Amino acid sequence: MFGFGKDKKEEEKDPKKALENAENTLNKGLTGILTKGFMGKDFVNTMNASIEQGKNAMNQVDMGNYLAQSGMPATAEVLTMEDTGALINFNPVVKMKIKVTPSYGEPYETTGTSVVSKIAIPRIGDIVNIKYNPNQVDQFVVV
Repeated sequence: MFGFGKDKKEEEKDPKKALENAENTLNKGLTGILTKGFMGKDFVNTMNASIEQGKNAMNQVDMGNYLAQSGMPATAEVLTMEDTGALINFNPVVKMKIKVTPSYGEPYETTGTSVVSKIAIPRIGDIVNIKYNPNQVDQFVVV
């Protein structure tokens, strides 16, 4: 009960497990009931939204890593760019409309989000190297 005596090393190593544990603590069992009772439903809803944001950020990092390793290479011209306000490892997440020129096939336009290096943020008109998912072309990562 309350996590006393548990080995916390596992959660410290895996942020997904830490988020899962936080969600369980907040929403289940005696701790969840006490949290809702003393802190209120608005607090719990705010915390659940924050946990969901963390999960989405982790999923985006996983997708970026997958695409960087096994995505199809291409070049892309940045047509529009908009900051989402989110940061992953202190790097901004941006929404971009790009014109993709794949290694083979016809060029196409798509819109998606990607983490970009804060040291080398692309600008409108820049040509960038990307890797994309050929089955879902709005999934890409700037490399």
